[in-house]
Amino acid sequence: MKYMEISTYSQGKRKADVLRTSAESPNYWGCRFYLADNSLGIEWYKGHSESYAEDAAENYVQGIKDYTP
Repeated sequence: MKYMEISTYSQGKRKADVLRTSAESPNYWGCRFYLADNSLGIEWYKGHSESYAEDAAENYVQGIKDYTP
């Protein structure tokens, strides 16, 4: 699946990139999560908006949300 990075959130050792699938794919939003510069994986939010993905990214870097691959 092709996608592009829209924005990045970071705090301490946590980082999250907000992603959007490319035009060839259905328009999905998601986040790629990192811990200490190691990519943990991508979570896609089918049927949700850009602000939903941004909230997930912000919650992750603030320690409110965890990501388990």
